[in-house]
Amino acid sequence: MDVAALRQSWAQFSMAGPEAAKYFYATLFLIAPETRSMFPTNMQYQQDKLLAALGHIITHVDDERELTAFAQRLGADHRRFRGEDRQGRSVPLAEWHYIWVGQALLSTLERFLGPRWTPALRADWATAYETVARMMLTGAAEAERTSPPYWEAEVLATQRRRADVCVFTVRPNYLCDYLPGQSLPVQVPALRTWRYLSPANAPRPDGTMEFHVRAAGRFSTHLVRKLQVGDQLLLGLPVGTALSSFNRSPQLPLLLVAGGTGLAPLRAVAEAVQQGPGRPTTLVVGGKTPDDLYDDRALRELAAMPPAGAWQSGGGGGWLRYVPTVETGWQWQGAVGTAADAAVRLGPWRDAEVLVCGSPEMTQATLSALAASGVAPDRILVESYDHSLYPPLVNAAASASPDVTWMGAQ
Repeated sequence: MDVAALRQSWAQFSMAGPEAAKYFYATLFLIAPETRSMFPTNMQYQQDKLLAALGHIITHVDDERELTAFAQRLGADHRRFRGEDRQGRSVPLAEWHYIWVGQALLSTLERFLGPRWTPALRADWATAYETVARMMLTGAAEAERTSPPYWEAEVLATQRRRADVCVFTVRPNYLCDYLPGQSLPVQVPALRTWRYLSPANAPRPDGTMEFHVRAAGRFSTHLVRKLQVGDQLLLGLPVGTALSSFNRSPQLPLLLVAGGTGLAPLRAVAEAVQQGPGRPTTLVVGGKTPDDLYDDRALRELAAMPPAGAWQSGGGGGWLRYVPTVETGWQWQGAVGTAADAAVRLGPWRDAEVLVCGSPEMTQATLSALAASGVAPDRILVESYDHSLYPPLVNAAASASPDVTWMGAQ
């Protein structure tokens, strides 16, 4: 297999961008119409994910360790997608689905590479694809021994905190193990769309999870406006290694900086800290107005709880300093400014571990402010929201900031 030829052809092919992705899916659905039900009606994000995944594979095609880890994870995660057989019955992904995808990929490469598509190059691409497909099937088979393809979760409670924010609780049909700070793909079956949401609580004995959602698109608006008690959602395998690594330096103080529903994974982290020895933690939650602090009551209650471990004895809180912050607010008695402003004022944080989660704009502003105050980039773990990327690929997308750890979500 000529790795240089693969990479050169990929560089040429990727210049076609979305057009190539559209052609690939059109070819796949023509070859195997039954695969159409695996994908959402709006294919925009799916097309972006395809190109990003292919690019990652070609970039690491000669790195066996990275390629194997990524492909096997991809295979395990893809178990949640189901197609149809010739009789229209729902079936899980099987080897023949991978054969159809391979045919569509080779056809698309031939279409966009034109005269550069030689028999030798076709053989190299076929070999590379077959290698990755085998790895994905192996990953799926191994995951099958330890977890279901997805969990069916019943909605137990919904609560509208604002006109555009809903907090809801679900209970999966089987215990779903995840780490505080991770995200899970969530699907409303009627929409056939998966979006990544972060549980806002540390794992509970009863397995229930709380999610925070702001109406910003079709999927999230459906959850905020239409989700009812008794509805069923599907949950996929948890992902994310950034925020869930909050205990990598447990001897250091912990700073959590949240904006909007980016609070959810950081609240889960704070709950996990409370359940342990009570590591000194500061949680800064920012909003434009007090109305944006939709979870204020729950956070104050958490801050008043004593840690379950041995860091502090006796009653009362003290392990968590909760700092709600708004940019404007009539008769507001708390901190004023952005979350980044408040965090910097509470510093210095040179000897702390820092987690940041919020919108891209809020995240970037916070990173810049913390860096200007002297916080080293390798002290900061960041949650990034990007529907166009499969979460394990967000590290590659953030290569412009290689010292900051990124993890994708919702």
